[in-house]
Amino acid sequence: MLTHAQELVYSLKELMPTQYQKDNLEAMLALFLEAQGHPLPEHSQTKSPSAISRFLNINPWSTREMIRVVRSWALQTVFTAIFR
Repeated sequence: MLTHAQELVYSLKELMPTQYQKDNLEAMLALFLEAQGHPLPEHSQTKSPSAISRFLNINPWSTREMIRVVRSWALQTVFTAIFR
């Protein structure tokens, strides 16, 4: 499962057009993956809250493509689990 999750993260990062956006996505994912109950931008150790806010609200990246990648990953993971 870890391998599948890593592939998903790498795929999502590749959708980001700049290194700055890739770094912000990584910081945001780290907040969720820490599972400490503090997924808000002000708890990030690597990016400022304003940088994460700009990433989510201003920078142009394809939400549709992100949904496609996540949906494809989820289906692949389910099918792999069922047909093992």
